[in-house]
Amino acid sequence: MGAVQKLATVVMVGLVALATVLTVYIAREPDRRDSELTEQEEIAIERGTDLYIQYCLQCHGPAGLGNAEVANEDPARLGPALNQDGAGIPVENRLANFQSDNAADQELAENFLHYRIENGAPSDPRLNQVMPAFGTELNVEELNDLVFMIMHGDWNYVYNQAVQQTGETAAQAECDANEGEGEYCDHIEEAPPLYPTVPPDEEDEDAADDGGEDAGEDSGAAASVAAEDPAAWSTTEITVKPGDTIAVSGSGGLEHDFTVDELGIHELLPAGSTDTIMITIPEDAEPGEYEFYCSIPGHRESGMVGTLIIEAAS
Repeated sequence: MGAVQKLATVVMVGLVALATVLTVYIAREPDRRDSELTEQEEIAIERGTDLYIQYCLQCHGPAGLGNAEVANEDPARLGPALNQDGAGIPVENRLANFQSDNAADQELAENFLHYRIENGAPSDPRLNQVMPAFGTELNVEELNDLVFMIMHGDWNYVYNQAVQQTGETAAQAECDANEGEGEYCDHIEEAPPLYPTVPPDEEDEDAADDGGEDAGEDSGAAASVAAEDPAAWSTTEITVKPGDTIAVSGSGGLEHDFTVDELGIHELLPAGSTDTIMITIPEDAEPGEYEFYCSIPGHRESGMVGTLIIEAAS
């Protein structure tokens, strides 16, 4: 009987210990769920920040202030403020405040953001869109991350990430332009932060366009084209011959590029630059029609595309 009693005691102690562990585990379940949720939200904000910098930065600014009045930004940016402090955007006769704590306001703002990012502004693609539609660029998860970041992210964090990446992009562009020669070419991550440029006003755009055309004439280029903000070319038809050069000018505001897939042409027009890039048509290019476009996300879909006509050499 002594052995049986000892076994029973061990079993009882084991059951009590197991019950205690289960009780503690169950009691801490809400904490674990909260911890997992917080981690998932942090990941979503990080991914959303990267998407914001890639797709939204140039029009809405590094701190999400957009066209709100901000010192040192003249002219104002093209997009409305996403980083709000009691302000809002009119939606359905109400103000959609993206950082509101009110559940009804949050639902309104979230639905508006999803719709606007997917469909652009105006949402009718037959009209001249001032904001590209990103519905074909972003998948559901990316769209959710971007919206969540706008509504719940830390704009100071977004700002710091934006200026750092802008600095790295500018340094990389310098290295590419100078065949690997530059102060930070071997350590791009050490490039100093750089505040993203502001899209120009109409007068600046006109000046950039004139400069692009003059640059093409002065350089002896066979044709010229200038990028226009938010997403357009100054002409949508270019006619050249093999070996000719095209003068392609930056907008002075947003980042663009000039791409012709079949000819292997892909030239970056950095944000803030009105410089003219001379692009030479390959000598062995076959006569015919080719599509030229800007491959910056959303720009091609918004109409930044044209036809390159290559005529037979004389």
